[in-house]
Amino acid sequence: MELWAGNEQAHRHVKLAGLEGDVIALPSGSREGGDLYALFSCGAERAARIVLADCVGHGFAASGVAAHVHRLLHKFRDVRDTAGLLTALNDDFTLSGQSPGAPLRLTTVVTATFDCGTGEFNYAYAAHPRMLFLRVREARWQMLGEGLEGLPLGFIAGETYSQQSIRLEPGDMVLAFSDAVTEVKTPEGKQLTAKGFSDLAAMTLAQQSQPPALHNFADSLVKTIRRYQGKEEFQDDLTLLTLRRSL
Repeated sequence: MELWAGNEQAHRHVKLAGLEGDVIALPSGSREGGDLYALFSCGAERAARIVLADCVGHGFAASGVAAHVHRLLHKFRDVRDTAGLLTALNDDFTLSGQSPGAPLRLTTVVTATFDCGTGEFNYAYAAHPRMLFLRVREARWQMLGEGLEGLPLGFIAGETYSQQSIRLEPGDMVLAFSDAVTEVKTPEGKQLTAKGFSDLAAMTLAQQSQPPALHNFADSLVKTIRRYQGKEEFQDDLTLLTLRRSL
């Protein structure tokens, strides 16, 4: 069952099975963009599926591709395996609906499932930026999924994907985001990078009351990214999905 999805500007609090979350979506220069977030409840509301897709480009054309990915997510809603979902999406996305000679509609994706009974968080990537993970008892951010990059949707049919798993403890946090987050640059041209974003996340979290309200933390993090680049508007669609295992 789909709970929340969209590619339009939004800032909303979300609740899933055993998780609370916050979504900030900021299309660049348009009401809708090429970033798609989709959150599903499954397994008699004992599990959740999270998807964040980033279609190449932004504006009207990318928005249409995001809508197509959204339709495919419903088509393959019964595929339980996390990596298997990416394989199914890629084959359909690559082989259907593209006229000969048309440009590739490349899309990166991160998808995950969470079982609130076991705390198991399974995740897989299709060339998407790796998520950040905070083990709250260690107070340290780390990137998830080394070696899971894969190819983007639409590059070649038949691609297979791998997945990994961690166990979330109460209070643990996960950040999923589009590449607009890590590709912002200072006025002098220095790119933030994944390491720089991890540092900003750690700094922002340290300034929050503990445990932080996710809405306030996410809002402060986006403001920090804006200060880094020295302007309000982002050149690419930006989406930040913050998740925390319920206390």
